[in-house]
Amino acid sequence: MIQPLYVRLIIELNDFLPIFVSAAFILIFGAFYAGIVTLVKMQKLKKAYMFLAYFFWGLQIYCTYFLTMKIHSQPFTVKAMLVTMIAYLMVPHIYYYLITKSEERYEN
Repeated sequence: MIQPLYVRLIIELNDFLPIFVSAAFILIFGAFYAGIVTLVKMQKLKKAYMFLAYFFWGLQIYCTYFLTMKIHSQPFTVKAMLVTMIAYLMVPHIYYYLITKSEERYEN
């Protein structure tokens, strides 16, 4: 019987710090994006700050792509992560839309 052969791509020693930093930036930029969107939707910040939130989302996308390239992800994993990031863009807007509609419904 033939033993299965597992092929694993080796991450270079020089890539560990960039991988760690990009993963940390994904979390940081995501928190900034969510925080700014929340404050704008609560009307604590002006709508002009949404540009800044989208900028942080774009940085998050870049860091996600950079991370997937550094850890040698498969193409399916790269696509799944990018689809997740697009969903992360839409979920806060959908959430606040549903809250607004439910408040309008129960105001009477």
